[in-house]
Amino acid sequence: MKKMSSIAMIFVMLVSLLVGCAQEPVGNSNQGTNGPEKAALDYPKRAIEIVVPFGAGGSADMMTRQMAPIMSGIVGKPVNVINRAGGGGVDGMVAVAQAPADGYTILQITPSHAIAQALDRPNANLTDDFLPIGNFQKDIQVFGVAKNSPFDTIEDLIAYAKENPGKVKIGGTSPGGLDDYMANGFAEAAGIELTYVPYNAAAETKAAVLGGEIEIYQDKVLSFLTMVRAGDIKPLVVLHDERLTMIEELKDISCTVELGIDFTQGSWRGFAVKKGTPQEIVEYLSEVIEAVYNSKEYQDAAAKDMSDIIPGYIGAGEYGKMWSSEIQKFREILSGN
Repeated sequence: MKKMSSIAMIFVMLVSLLVGCAQEPVGNSNQGTNGPEKAALDYPKRAIEIVVPFGAGGSADMMTRQMAPIMSGIVGKPVNVINRAGGGGVDGMVAVAQAPADGYTILQITPSHAIAQALDRPNANLTDDFLPIGNFQKDIQVFGVAKNSPFDTIEDLIAYAKENPGKVKIGGTSPGGLDDYMANGFAEAAGIELTYVPYNAAAETKAAVLGGEIEIYQDKVLSFLTMVRAGDIKPLVVLHDERLTMIEELKDISCTVELGIDFTQGSWRGFAVKKGTPQEIVEYLSEVIEAVYNSKEYQDAAAKDMSDIIPGYIGAGEYGKMWSSEIQKFREILSGN
């Protein structure tokens, strides 16, 4: 009888233990809400840094600062945005490449990094040194002039530029990078000669056009609209294959294709970590980025500032393939082949 009682007690203890395990929450106590399951992943244990390889005030910076608080709420730790401008995006890339491969330092990626690799610039090998997490935004480039500019249409500006080769100046934030490529690509397609003036940050470029240092202000829709809505900039042309009729301020602005200018180019912005980062952390961060993108908070903000006209999210696998295709595209364009 005592033997039977002992067996019964052991059985009850085992059942209680199993029930307790089943009720215990999955993951760490620092897991945030509305995000992917972390299972037994012991990450993150401290703040995460996202390095924006451009200055404050531009589209890259604005997007990252918009999504960082949402990401912080999901992972349960602070997500800090660090600007490391210089070298057309390469300086920030180098900084992340020199950091530990532990998932605590994330690099924001743009076409400037694909261009740097296409040009074989030193310390700029995106595919060899980094792993994709996911793309977050795609954007469209717009050219404009200061509100007091004598140019009211892109036709006016082109006519003047043809008569005065090199006199019209256009600014940008990535010497040898995307802005440089777009300025010269547009000029070549339009049959004009522009002088490209590089600046370290978007704020400097904005100040330059308002101060009369340059004639043309170029930017992505996300940050371009802030200047238009402030009454500082007159939009002239959209580097796209159709008008942006869904945006009140740009619905009447011509696109390059309708003008017979065979040049369209925009931007994309995503995230990567240093190669060697544990695969389970890479996969978790990929899921987090997707959760941020699909969050109501981000989608509401994107609808308000028109930053998701072209759906931007691309998963890690396809994003890596996009890196390779973009690098090849820029290599062929920049080599003239």
